[in-house]
Amino acid sequence: MSTAIELLKGSVTRVSQTFVSIIVAFFMMPFLIHELGDHWYGIWTVVGSLAAAYHLFDMGMASAVTRYVSRAFGINDEHQANVTINTALAIYIAIALVIILVSIAASFASRGYIDNEADKDIIQWLVLIIGVSVALEFPFNALAGVANAKLRFHHVALVRIVMTLLGAALTWWFISNGYGIVALAVITFCTARTSNILYYLVCKSAFPALKISWSLASRNNSKELFKYSIWSFVIAIAYQMRNNVDNFVIAGFLSAASVTPYAIGLRLVDYVAQFLSQATNMFVPIFTAYHAKKDTRELHSKLLFITRLNLVLALIAGGGLVIFGDTFINRWMGPSYSEAYWVMVILLIGRMIGFANHPLNSAMYAANKHSIVAKIDVVEVGLNLALSLILVRYYELIGVALGTMIPLLVLRLLVLPALACRAIEMPVKDYYICLIRPITATILPLTGMYLWVHNTVKPESYSQIFALAALMTAVTAATGIKLGFSALEKSELRKVIPGRRLKLFL
Repeated sequence: MSTAIELLKGSVTRVSQTFVSIIVAFFMMPFLIHELGDHWYGIWTVVGSLAAAYHLFDMGMASAVTRYVSRAFGINDEHQANVTINTALAIYIAIALVIILVSIAASFASRGYIDNEADKDIIQWLVLIIGVSVALEFPFNALAGVANAKLRFHHVALVRIVMTLLGAALTWWFISNGYGIVALAVITFCTARTSNILYYLVCKSAFPALKISWSLASRNNSKELFKYSIWSFVIAIAYQMRNNVDNFVIAGFLSAASVTPYAIGLRLVDYVAQFLSQATNMFVPIFTAYHAKKDTRELHSKLLFITRLNLVLALIAGGGLVIFGDTFINRWMGPSYSEAYWVMVILLIGRMIGFANHPLNSAMYAANKHSIVAKIDVVEVGLNLALSLILVRYYELIGVALGTMIPLLVLRLLVLPALACRAIEMPVKDYYICLIRPITATILPLTGMYLWVHNTVKPESYSQIFALAALMTAVTAATGIKLGFSALEKSELRKVIPGRRLKLFL
């Protein structure tokens, strides 16, 4: 089977996996909030943020493992691939033991922050179960490069789809039968272990020569892995802090229950970001090839083209959330969570700007300049925390959202383009000029749709919302593609569109 077909299958199943995850979360979130209550759902969200923070212990190692395993496969050196995998396994086992010890300590420490005696034991068990669950995932990260290098994206995505559906079914049955939040943690633990085993089987099938042996671990190889992973580690720290610091600020300054409306707005933004990322986050190899050949002209051309494509997609998806988000939240969660809409809009601005210029990040990785991205991320997280701590006192949830959005707006729209364009020797004015055409092409139909929906149609049911959203997408995509790209760029799009009618549309 050709590489193109494997990549296409992987792309389809990855997007399908994201779709399934979003649909499941769409139904499970109101169910859990209703069954557990705002207090316990807020606690679950905070514990989830703590568990996500444990992934910082990866230290960027997964990206290093992927790179070195892929390189070994590229030169048909199965022994070196096994050396890298076993070296990483030894490192990850040590990390897992550290996380288990930290989880035990955190579980006891959590009792000191809880006033209600009845809640202390439950929260202690939650912190311990989720922490140990995360720790047991780490050894499987040693196989990170196998599935990617062997193009088994679709197998991995299928495993995740099955486990998502199984976890949702078990959660619904146990929670609806009154087993409570500890049962939710146990289900998460068990489905994660099953997923790990299936992932190992996929990797073993892709790489039959896989061997697990302490004798294959190499100290020199570990030095290479750590050297490569340092900046990826910094980026991972910034990513985790950016995604989770707000929950701790809200829980600390407001209440655990206040985390819930914020989480609703953030969740909708995350849904859109996940879809967009799965659809377009695959350009690093393309940029790397041009950089290796020192073909800066083609690198700049493709970068600007993909930036325009990302911007059109971001405007369509983000515009749809702005237009239909308030009605959707009211229908989905109820009118008592209306504040979540403005949280969503504010966060959406920063996130869509970040997505639109994600090709600049890819170019930095291709040019081995990702240290620039790491430094910007560190500054962004610091500003995010500082502004959130200040603004939460005056504007509560909206203040926390603004504290997240403002650094993204400034750094991703002004600082990153200036530094990135200098690094790849592209005039920064070319980057900003390329943004004008897609913005002009999409902003008018989006504005017209917003006024029409809010002043005339005023949808109420899901069917009305989705029908109007489909209409908005079709109209905005038509104008965005027709007017947002040059004739040469539309010719490039036709090469990757499989359908004849879509080719004619372009």
